[in-house]
Amino acid sequence: YGENDEDVGEVGDLILAGDNKIEAVIVDVGGFLGIGEKEVALAMTDAKVTRDGDARLFVWVPYTQAELEAQPVYEKK
Repeated sequence: YGENDEDVGEVGDLILAGDNKIEAVIVDVGGFLGIGEKEVALAMTDAKVTRDGDARLFVWVPYTQAELEAQPVYEKK
């Protein structure tokens, strides 16, 4: 979720550092029903993870969907 509780994408993957701590979050943004989405990488320092009353995890980032869609595509290299 982003600014104003806007649904900005889905966490697609996590990148671990050498010490097995999460270094980056890969967010799938854009598209429709999974078609046309692109992956963008966000530093874990930009993300806040919370849990709701049903123990579901949510990730909050300080970006709008448009800002995420403007980010370069994450490449696994």
